[in-house]
Amino acid sequence: MSTQRNLAVVFALAFGFVSLPMMAATDTVVTVEKTTTTKHHYVYYGEHQIYFAPESKTYYWQQSDGNWHSGTMLPSESQAYVKSGGTEIDLDTDEPFERHDWVVKHYKDKPEDSARDKDGHDHR
Repeated sequence: MSTQRNLAVVFALAFGFVSLPMMAATDTVVTVEKTTTTKHHYVYYGEHQIYFAPESKTYYWQQSDGNWHSGTMLPSESQAYVKSGGTEIDLDTDEPFERHDWVVKHYKDKPEDSARDKDGHDHR
């Protein structure tokens, strides 16, 4: 009888050691931390659908075909529109046109501030 009892104990211990890692794996807790969203600064020229990113000195503009373009210089016909004015905004995207609908909704009726007056720098 003691042999059977010993075998039962050995079997129970062996089963416990084998199932322990499986139980531990199912009890794993994963914590996901929200990363901080990086804000990017732009000057928005709403009357002409132009954005300027001062840090990268990049312009973003919408052509008549609806496509967005970017570059360090605007097309010659658009350059006069960014000599003054503009509204300073911060967006959570590297490409401001990705939030264009939101920008239009929130800044459509607001007068354009002078980019120079806002922080003392000329953003051209």
